[in-house]
Amino acid sequence: MFNNVAFNVVIGLLFIYLLYSLLATVVSELIATKLALRARNLKEAIDRMLNDEKEKGWWARLWDSLKLTKNPDNKIINNFYNHPEIKYLGSSGIFKIPSSFKAVSFSKTLIYVLIGDEEITKEKVEARLNEIIRFSQSKNVEDDEHKILDAETAKYIHLLWLESYGDIVKFKLHLEAWFDRTMEQATEWYKRKIQIVLLVLGFCMAWVFNADTFSIISKLSTDPDARDKMVSMANAYVQSNNTSVDTSISKDSANLKSATSKLDSLLEVKKRLDEDIKNANTILGFGSWPPDTIAVSFDAKAQKKIYTPHIDAGALSAADKNINEGVIRLSSGDKWRYFFRLLSIHFFGFLVTAFAISLGAPFWFDLLNKLMRLRTSVKQETNSTTAVRSITVSPLNREA
Repeated sequence: MFNNVAFNVVIGLLFIYLLYSLLATVVSELIATKLALRARNLKEAIDRMLNDEKEKGWWARLWDSLKLTKNPDNKIINNFYNHPEIKYLGSSGIFKIPSSFKAVSFSKTLIYVLIGDEEITKEKVEARLNEIIRFSQSKNVEDDEHKILDAETAKYIHLLWLESYGDIVKFKLHLEAWFDRTMEQATEWYKRKIQIVLLVLGFCMAWVFNADTFSIISKLSTDPDARDKMVSMANAYVQSNNTSVDTSISKDSANLKSATSKLDSLLEVKKRLDEDIKNANTILGFGSWPPDTIAVSFDAKAQKKIYTPHIDAGALSAADKNINEGVIRLSSGDKWRYFFRLLSIHFFGFLVTAFAISLGAPFWFDLLNKLMRLRTSVKQETNSTTAVRSITVSPLNREA
């Protein structure tokens, strides 16, 4: 079984998915860092906590889900983020808001927004919350100048206050628990956003590298040399596991001291992955950007044309397809037309690859690791069985 063609094709395909997923993960992390997606996601979560949800249609909600660079801007959220407890946790760059802060910072800042810099007492908290609720329900609800919280949010915070039985410490703990629950969901929001990024990146990578899943399967099924080399590369990768260790930088990047060092580390990982993907594509003979010249010869025995270097003949122009012997010269316009023809020919294959990449590198690494262990265990079991048989003496030939 360990040398089964179908089994080796699956291993080769999973290894290719893993390489592209790793590269997509690193690139998505670079994009998330440059666009401050974590900080924007956190601000969106705080905005949902402090502002009531506005009624939206289905299409508006869909568009809102696809927007990655949301930056809520209203008086309530601005008051919260302008407090020194939050403001100075961010950087001094273009996008200044912090990418994370503790629950205690949230409770401290929210109480300041509610009470101000006065002494915090049971009577003042009670009176202030009742005042905010009355104002949010009054006719002056659109008066943003004096608005502190929206009506539903004010009622919920007042409920937390009632559950605290007038204890300031318990009230803070309730606010912190509310923040922690929201952050658990915000993490899921961020994962969904990154998955959208991975899907788009995956499709672009599949197009650029001509990584059509169906073409890869066909190539691995019919080319034993390419199949064996891909299995060998997969085995070497699983044994060393160097890239997997390095890409953990992207998972722990929030703990790095500076954005510069984080980006440098990610770029180093990206360089190594680019080299691995280049080696894989060299073996498979794929690539979306054609060379300047292509040599064409006709194999009479196989009754087919041979293109050197390898090229997808289906994406050539009609005139170039009619050339049986000679050289095809491609201008810049010809290359771009070839590039876009590939999209129309392999769209669904690229889409399958994109969906595979969006599942993430950990999924494909775990699956590949299990298959390689199964392959190795079957091989060792077969060898050990052979060894036992070779030393077994038949009772008929046994000496007395």
